[in-house]
Amino acid sequence: MKRSRVILGDIGGAAVRAGESLGREIVRNYRKIDPDVVRHLAQLPLLSCSLFVSKHERIDPGTPDGHPPLIFVHGLGGNRGNFLLMAWYLWLLGRRRSYRVHFDAGQSIGDMTDVLARFIRDVRKATGEDRVDIVAHSLGGIVVRLALDKYRLARRVGTFVTLGTPHHGTYSARYANTTITREIRPGSGLIRRLERKPWPAGVRGVTFWSRSDLMVLPPQSAAMEGTERIEVTPFTHYSYLIDPKSWAAVGSALGAGAGTTARRKGHRRAGERP
Repeated sequence: MKRSRVILGDIGGAAVRAGESLGREIVRNYRKIDPDVVRHLAQLPLLSCSLFVSKHERIDPGTPDGHPPLIFVHGLGGNRGNFLLMAWYLWLLGRRRSYRVHFDAGQSIGDMTDVLARFIRDVRKATGEDRVDIVAHSLGGIVVRLALDKYRLARRVGTFVTLGTPHHGTYSARYANTTITREIRPGSGLIRRLERKPWPAGVRGVTFWSRSDLMVLPPQSAAMEGTERIEVTPFTHYSYLIDPKSWAAVGSALGAGAGTTARRKGHRRAGERP
C-alpha cells in the first residue's frame, strides 16, 4: 500500500513537472509570435457587436445637419454592423445622417458594385441631397471605386475615405482561393484595371494605411496616389473599425481640410501635428 502511494506520488509529481514545462514552452512560443499577429487575433472578438445588427435598414431622410449624408461600406466577410461604433461616435460629432450598406454572403464584387450604386441613389433620393460622403473599409474601398466608375457617380461624392483598402492588391489574398480573393491579388485583371484609372476627378480622397496591417501586403498598397495618404501605424486591419483613435481620425478627415488632416505631399501618422 505504501509502495503504491509512493508510485502515485511520483507519477503526480512528474505530471506537474511536465505541465509546468509545457506551460513554459507555450509562453515561449507565444512570445515568438509577431506582436501584430497577436493584436489582430485579440481584436477579432471585439467585432462581435456587429452580429447583433440587422442586415438591412430603412433609409430615413433624417434632419439636415450641415453635412452631406455619410455612407459606410464594409469589407469582405463583414456586414453593416462593422461600422456601428464609428457611426455612433461620428453622430456625437454632428454627423447625424449616416447609412450603412450591407452586402450578402456569396455576392461577387460586381454584385456589390450594383448594390452600392442603388444604395447611394436611394440615400440621395431619401435625403434630397445631391452629394454624399463615403467611408469604406478594406474591400469596400474597391467596390466604391468600381461603382463610381461604372455608374459615373464621382460628381455625387464629396469626400471618400478608405481604411486599409488594398488599392494595388494584397498578397494575403493568396491564402484563400475564391473568386474574390483571386481578383484582389496584385496583378489580377481587376487590380490592373483599377491601376489604369486615376482617383476620380472632383472627389476628395483620404486613404489610411498602416505598416501593422497584415491583411494588406504590402501595406503601402492602401495608400492611393492622388489622395491625402495618412499612415496610422500601429493600427491592425480591425483597429480601423474598433479603435476610438481611428474614429477620431476619420472624423477629422471628413470634417477638416488638408491643413488639419494630412499633408498633400508625402505621408503622416494619425495624430501628428501639422
